[in-house]
Amino acid sequence: MRFPRSRIGILALTASIGLLPLLSPLGGQVAAADTLAGTDAPDLGWIIEEHGTQDAVSALRELDPALATAFFDSPGTQVLSMTSPPTSAVPTGWSAEAAHHYTSYGPCTPDLRGCSSLSTDLASGALRADQMPVAMYDDENWRRTPEPEKAGVCSAMSDFTRLAHENGLRTIMAPDQNLASPGIITTYQGGESQNWQTYLRLGLGTCAAASGTDQYHIMSQPFQTPWCGGQGGACEGSEADFTNFVTQAALQAQAIKPDVRMTSGLSTNPRYNVTPQAMYQNTLNARRFVDGIWLNVAGNPSNPGTAVQYLELLSGLVPHYLGANGNLTSTFPEATTPAVASLAEQGGGMTFMTSDVVAGGTVIPAGTYKFEPWTDGSSGSATLGLEVGYCRPPSCVDRTPIISPESWRMNVPAHDQGVVGNYTTENPTVLPSDGPYRVYVTVHVQEPGAFNLLYNADRASTNLALPRNSADPARARSSVVFPGRGARLAARQPNAQAPATFGLDRRGGTATFTTDPVLRAGDVIPEGAWQFQYWTDGTDGSATVNLQAGYCTGACTDRHPVIDSGAGWQATVSAGARGAATPGGAFTTTSPTPLPSTGGPYRLYWTVTVDAPAGFDLLYDSASTATNVATPLLIH
Repeated sequence: MRFPRSRIGILALTASIGLLPLLSPLGGQVAAADTLAGTDAPDLGWIIEEHGTQDAVSALRELDPALATAFFDSPGTQVLSMTSPPTSAVPTGWSAEAAHHYTSYGPCTPDLRGCSSLSTDLASGALRADQMPVAMYDDENWRRTPEPEKAGVCSAMSDFTRLAHENGLRTIMAPDQNLASPGIITTYQGGESQNWQTYLRLGLGTCAAASGTDQYHIMSQPFQTPWCGGQGGACEGSEADFTNFVTQAALQAQAIKPDVRMTSGLSTNPRYNVTPQAMYQNTLNARRFVDGIWLNVAGNPSNPGTAVQYLELLSGLVPHYLGANGNLTSTFPEATTPAVASLAEQGGGMTFMTSDVVAGGTVIPAGTYKFEPWTDGSSGSATLGLEVGYCRPPSCVDRTPIISPESWRMNVPAHDQGVVGNYTTENPTVLPSDGPYRVYVTVHVQEPGAFNLLYNADRASTNLALPRNSADPARARSSVVFPGRGARLAARQPNAQAPATFGLDRRGGTATFTTDPVLRAGDVIPEGAWQFQYWTDGTDGSATVNLQAGYCTGACTDRHPVIDSGAGWQATVSAGARGAATPGGAFTTTSPTPLPSTGGPYRLYWTVTVDAPAGFDLLYDSASTATNVATPLLIH
C-alpha cells in the first residue's frame, strides 16, 4: 500500500561521518497528511508480529476481533513471523502480507543464540518469495546479530538487500537505535545524550535507504514516552524526542531514496511507561513523514489492552477511564492498586462523570460505544446495564441518557481482564445550546455476581470508549521547525523548489528566524535535545557556525535566549552536505525554561552566526533543501 505524498526534489545526501559515498541526484517526496482521525486511521500500513513469543495478532483478535480485522486485514499489513523454517503467520482469509524476521545476513554461529540467517534460509530453500515475499533485517546490538554486521551495519544492509532482491524478495531495513550506543560504532559527541541523536549523525537511516531497500523502519519505540532504565540506568524519551528522531531519520532516508516506504515503531512494553494516548499522539506527529507503524505488543505483561485502546483512538473513539471520586477521565490511570466496586448487590449502581465540560452545540457522532470492564474473583458472572449520557454541572442531577441501561446489557464474567462490550447508536447527539455539559456513565447491577469491578489502575483500567465529539479534533503537533523566507520559522515542511541561501563567507554574518506567536505566558520550554540538520551548496571546505535559540515578543528585538551564543552550540558545516547532522549540531539543555507568567504571546527564535567562514552557502526554504532545527518544544 502506498500513501499520498507531495512531490519535492531532493538532491544527493552525504552521510555525516563518511559511511556513504556521494550519491547521484534523486527526486524526492514527503508525506502530505498532517492529521489522522476517524476513517483515515485504517489507511495506515502496519507491521505486526505473530511468532510464538509475541503473538500480537492472536491477542488483539481475542480482545476485539472486529477492531483487529478492521486495521490489519489489509494488503498494507505485514504479519511478521520468526519461525524456523520460515512459515506464514497471516490468519486464514486475511489479505495481509507474510514477512519473516532476520537478525543476520550471513551464517549464524552456535554462540549466536536466537540468530536467524537470510543467506542460510535461501541456500537451503527454506525461504521462497512465492510463500514469504518480504524479509526484514533487524540488525541490533544483541547476541542474535554477528559482531561484524553490527560494526559494518551499512555494508551488511546492502548485502542483505542485494541477496534478497536477487531471490525475488522485498526487504525491510530496521537498524536498531541501540547500534548508536556508545562503544558499538562511535561514542556520544557534541552534546549528544541519547541514541537517536547519534543514530542521525551516523546516518544509519541514510545507509538503509542507500542499500536499495523497499522499506525502511525507524526503531523509535524507546523514545515514545519518558521512562528510566535505559543504558546505564538513564532516563530518556519524550514526545519531542520521538518526533525529532522520526522526522529527521525520514527526511534523510527520503533524500536518498524518495520512494522508500517508511514505518516507525510503537510498543506497549510497560518498561516504556506507555499509555494509549501517548501512542496515539506520537502516531499523529509521525504520520506527516511515515507510511505506517510497527505495533509491537511486547513486554511482560504484553498489555494488548493498551494496544486496543490505542487502536480505538485511531478509529475515532476516545477511551475514558473510571477514576477516583466518581471521575470519568481521558487520562490513563497511573495507580498500581485498583479501586473496587462490588457487583454482589442487585440494583446497585455507580456513576462516573467527566470533570471537563463540553460546550453546548457539541455533536457526539453516531457510532460504536465500547465498555471494557476488569474484574476479580474466580467464578461466576454478573449482568450490567450501562447508561451513557450528558448532564448539566455542577450537580448533574438532571441527566439525559444517550444510551439507556435497558438497551445496553452486558454479561461480565469474574476474573476477566478486558472483555469488550459494544453498543452502536444510529443517530448523532447534538448537545443543547445552553451548555456546558458533562458526560456520564452509570453502571447498573441487574444480575449480581460475587466479585468486584476493578478500576483506576494502570493494570485494571475499566474504561468506556466514546465516539470522538466535534469539539475534540485530532491534531498533529511538530517539534521540528524549518527556516524560511522572510525570516520565518515554521513547523510545516517547505514546498518551494528553489532554495533560499545564507552566505557563510563572512565572519559575523548572522540570520534570525522566528515563529508566529505560538507560546503563551506561563508556558514552559522543557529541557532536552536540540538538533541542527543542514543542507549546503559548494564543492569544498567547511565553516563553523554558532547557534542560538530562545523566545521573544512582538518584532523580536528583545530576545531571551534558552541557548545563548556562548553556550557551546557550535556546528561545523561542510560544503555539499545534504541533510547532515554533524558533531556539534546537537545541544542538550538540562533545565526547563518557564516563560514569564505575564505578557506574551511569545515567539520562538533561532539564530545562526558565522564564526569561521568559508565560500559556500547554507540552503533552506525548499523541499529539496529542508534545513531544520529539532527542538524539545512542541509547536502546534
